[in-house]
Amino acid sequence: MGSACLPWYPEDKLLANHTGGTLTMIYSVSQHAPADGDGSAARPFQTIGQAAAAARPGDTVLIHEGVYREWVAPPRGGDCDDKRIVYQAAEGERPVITGAEPVTGWTHCEKGVWRATVDNALFGEYNPYADELFGDWYDGLGQTHHTGELFADGQPLDEAASLSALMEQRSGKDREWFAQVEEQQTVFHARFGEQDPNGLQTEISVRPFCFFPREEGIDYITLSGLECCCAATQWAPPTAFQPGAVGPHWSRGWVIENCRIHDSKCCGISLGKNHDPKDNSWSKDPCKGGTQTYTEMVFSTLQRGWSRERVGGHTLRGNEIWNCGQAGIVGCMGGAFCDITENHIHHINIRGEFYGAEIAGIKLHAAVDTHLTGNVIHHCSRGVWLDWQAQGAMFRNNLCFANDREEDLFIEVCHGPCLVENNLLLSPRSFLDMSQGTACVHNLFGGKIHAVPDTNRFTLYHLPHSTQVGGVMLIYGGDDRFFNNLFVRVGEDGRLCGSCGTDAYDTYSAEFPARKTGDDTPAADLGRTLPVTMGGNAYLNGAKPWTHEGDARVLPDANAVLRLVEKDGHFWLENDLEQYSSDLRAEPVTAGALGRAFQPDQPFEDRDGTPVQLNRDLLGEARGALPRVGPLEHWPARLKLT
Repeated sequence: MGSACLPWYPEDKLLANHTGGTLTMIYSVSQHAPADGDGSAARPFQTIGQAAAAARPGDTVLIHEGVYREWVAPPRGGDCDDKRIVYQAAEGERPVITGAEPVTGWTHCEKGVWRATVDNALFGEYNPYADELFGDWYDGLGQTHHTGELFADGQPLDEAASLSALMEQRSGKDREWFAQVEEQQTVFHARFGEQDPNGLQTEISVRPFCFFPREEGIDYITLSGLECCCAATQWAPPTAFQPGAVGPHWSRGWVIENCRIHDSKCCGISLGKNHDPKDNSWSKDPCKGGTQTYTEMVFSTLQRGWSRERVGGHTLRGNEIWNCGQAGIVGCMGGAFCDITENHIHHINIRGEFYGAEIAGIKLHAAVDTHLTGNVIHHCSRGVWLDWQAQGAMFRNNLCFANDREEDLFIEVCHGPCLVENNLLLSPRSFLDMSQGTACVHNLFGGKIHAVPDTNRFTLYHLPHSTQVGGVMLIYGGDDRFFNNLFVRVGEDGRLCGSCGTDAYDTYSAEFPARKTGDDTPAADLGRTLPVTMGGNAYLNGAKPWTHEGDARVLPDANAVLRLVEKDGHFWLENDLEQYSSDLRAEPVTAGALGRAFQPDQPFEDRDGTPVQLNRDLLGEARGALPRVGPLEHWPARLKLT
């Protein structure tokens, strides 16, 4: 690889990859550099935005240690996968892009309440303390919330319902704030417990994004090794523009890797929907239901170019995402054809300050052909929620635990095929199945399963490996397959519906309903389910099989141990499953054995049309001629989860 220097670039600027007439640059950025830097190693740019303005396809922006208080909105992306623009942390350094600014000069008022003022010029075009959270499926739990946050030593305080509620401490909380936006300034009142805020690092979020293009179609960007935090993000429903602290803004082919993203008001990474004139139309006028407005939004987005060639195809790998109010990763349609791999997502909506039907560690609508593999998701309100059109999605080798309010995995109104393989699902409720066409293979279910049809909504399915709609139909339930799974009943949580075993499907049929030529309306099949297929599953500690499962291995005397242990910041699963699983073997499962999902008439296959392979366990060990039931061929007594 040669290097060269063009006359309009300084000699000490690093140039790379001068091949085939193409010259690419490596720009340097340092917070501590003077404002008039040129991006060279000797005279770095002071802001990432300066480098973004200069970078062209194939260039790299090397970012050094520092706290960058800016919204990085790259004006252009790469040309293709081999000619990206890369934004990368310098080796061994951890630069931070924050949406927050410091607040100083706190004065004590009364009753433990402190006061500070901020000139509104700090906010520029957007004041988060004048912007209320709003949108379809949002629930403020009886209180107005704003997109802004107040932080003390990096920890968010709760927003009070009103100034009087704060002064009188009606909530009983000793760490909360309230803001009043005036013409020239914004006034903050806050409680900091017994502490003097002038001895703390107090900050307020002022920017809606950390790294997010202003325009659509900024393709092929890599973001690597950065920390992004404290963005004042708005609620992100599937029927409106979906903001996040970081995101591609309706583009294609991004790679977001090894980043730490946290304390976004709503969402950490958004792979979500673009702006539309009908955004949040259901909330603005509920005369037309949310199901219909979402369906209309899908067709509108298709008309405006939603396709595999233009949007999605992103890779998210090795990121840690935490302390976000709505979702670690969110996306509607823009999250199709993606790889979401080996991310650690935790403590999402854990404060529960607001609620809504879009909250989870990962919440995706229309995750067509998206693969979620090797992620660790814990201490979230809900683990993963695949909502509508998860056709071709694969959920494999994931570790989910302590997602105690809801469940580890919720698949809603999808017609399949959807593959759930080699997962540890250990929360009190492991799986909520409001779909059909799902295959669950070689999983460990440590909690309840709840299966329920949804015949209230006509929902979409697609042509295979495409965004084009193939049809709409009700979710009658069924068309599911359970093979070689291990069910271990670990206590009971009376709050959550379901059963510890596949007896959750006892009302589901084993055969196709008898139909006549005259049964030509959806109403003819109401109350009847599509058939369920099961085999090779094992049930311990009182877990119960489906009533039609002929070869279920039920161990009535088993008292298997599954114990979650935290030590030195890591989680371990202590267990004695080796003594049971060594004798629990079953026939191998193949793509052919899974058949085809009924409504889309699509087999279980990869994006390229090749049959899905099911021959390795959770840790990558090859399965033999008679594989063990469950996700592992060999169980260590202590399995490290994080």
